[in-house]
Amino acid sequence: MSKYVNVDDLREIPISDFLARLGHHPVRKSGKELFYHSMLRETKQDTPSLTVWDEGGKWIDRGGPNSTGIQGGSIVQLGLAYWPGLSFVEVLGKIKDTCDMQVSMITAYEPVKYPTEQEQKGYAFELVRTQPIGRNFVLTKYLEGRGILDIAHGYMQEIYYRNRLDIENKSIFYAIGWKNDQAGWEFTNAKGFKSSIGKKGISVIPGKPGHAVLFEGYMDCLSWLKVNRPDPAPTAIVLNSIVQLKNAIERIREIPEVDVYFDNDGPGRNCTQMLIDAVPQAKDRSGVYGSHKDYNDMLRAVLNEQEVQLQRAWQKR
Repeated sequence: MSKYVNVDDLREIPISDFLARLGHHPVRKSGKELFYHSMLRETKQDTPSLTVWDEGGKWIDRGGPNSTGIQGGSIVQLGLAYWPGLSFVEVLGKIKDTCDMQVSMITAYEPVKYPTEQEQKGYAFELVRTQPIGRNFVLTKYLEGRGILDIAHGYMQEIYYRNRLDIENKSIFYAIGWKNDQAGWEFTNAKGFKSSIGKKGISVIPGKPGHAVLFEGYMDCLSWLKVNRPDPAPTAIVLNSIVQLKNAIERIREIPEVDVYFDNDGPGRNCTQMLIDAVPQAKDRSGVYGSHKDYNDMLRAVLNEQEVQLQRAWQKR
């Protein structure tokens, strides 16, 4: 175990991923909330009391604290409550080691038998309308900041949606959206909130059948297309969520050439290794973006540096 652990890096880990690697899985989902039977206390397994919000990186055990007195907080507080006999530094190391484990949270357990609220009531978000990229100022500036506005046309749409489960709030929200293979929409808004309309799935951009490139996120895929301009282009597959890795593996098993561009972090490296174990012809290409987290981070860094150089050139005139 490394002596130094960056707490900020740990807080980037989805709490649901962390719990899945420890063998704990939600029994119900409602909107952004995941509900678990508490793994921190001895409880009856009839009412899930522990709630997780992955978007905010928070959790709370509504049944009360255990011997540590901790009832909620971030992933760090969860680790402290989960391993009450360990010191703060030891807990940080345990969280890091757990999230670096070469295990698949996709295949390590049977799907939960409890119906989700989405299954009971329908999906939370419903599509109101779509329109081409470039009409919404906020979304346009967001894509411009990500460095992919010029290539987003034809791949992305502006989508407008509402939360059908929130009876009191009839507001219409907007985001950048793209289709998945389940006839649903994946989306992200300008503040980084990510979700889906309809069933989640992978996204596929058709191309050469004998060559596939894989990405965790759609913006990484578009960044790769912008930088490389392949002609003809390979088939591009985007996970949209690492829990879709199993579906992507089934899609590429028989493809002779597979390049993998997953994130340069613990979950990304774990997914890369799991994919290569299942599909031996796959090659890890994450080295092309070096110290950057992903392809889009690298693209933005390059574009920022180019902007700096242009400004310096103008100042010298």
